Amino acid sequence: MNLLIVEDNRKINDLLAVFSRQDSHNVTQTFSAEEALNVLSLKSYDVILTDLMLPKMQGEEFVKKIRSISDIYIIVITAKIEINEKLDLLSLGADDYITKPFSVEEVMLKLKNVDKRLLATLPLIHSYEKGLLKIMPLNREVYVQSKIVNLTKYEYDLLWYLATNRNRIFNRDQLIEICFSDSEAFDRVIDAYIKNIRRKLQDDANNPKYIKTHYGIGYEFVGELDD
Repeated sequence: MNLLIVEDNRKINDLLAVFSRQDSHNVTQTFSAEEALNVLSLKSYDVILTDLMLPKMQGEEFVKKIRSISDIYIIVITAKIEINEKLDLLSLGADDYITKPFSVEEVMLKLKNVDKRLLATLPLIHSYEKGLLKIMPLNREVYVQSKIVNLTKYEYDLLWYLATNRNRIFNRDQLIEICFSDSEAFDRVIDAYIKNIRRKLQDDANNPKYIKTHYGIGYEFVGELDD
């Protein structure tokens, strides 16, 4: 299991890391939400174990940010003990919680149980065509051949929607309704955005790696998703 620990107390962080590694988990230690977000843009994880009391960005905001783009399993460590407070944590998107003070054995048992039933999660790095294209939704960043691509808001939204609905064809009206609901875009605008995206991704419309045109019908993302 790839485990990300987010805990600003170094002693607790180190203790959790030592025991997790003894249980054969691959562990990355971070000490703030900001550091964790940076790490999550570079590597995929199975579980995040995070404290709520963090410097600068608090744990609640961190959990909400992760949950908005991924279903990665999140366990929070909290001093909150009231049932309503615990329900609030789950409503934020946490999958489980551990109440302070806690035993390391309790944490390891929870991780062991998660390991047994861990389902496939939406990755925080979407890689296509053997790494030629990478989309990092947490930071809304796109890389082609390891070089960052500058997309506009609508270009990114359109690419992201097509990529996360791979091998499905969408007509212009559907894409406008989903990706341009806050604008007055009309159907032919989609063609212009697709053209811009292709140019920036170095995608040949006649032999597309990523976005295929179905003439008279719509567009389909055909990039091969990496394992």
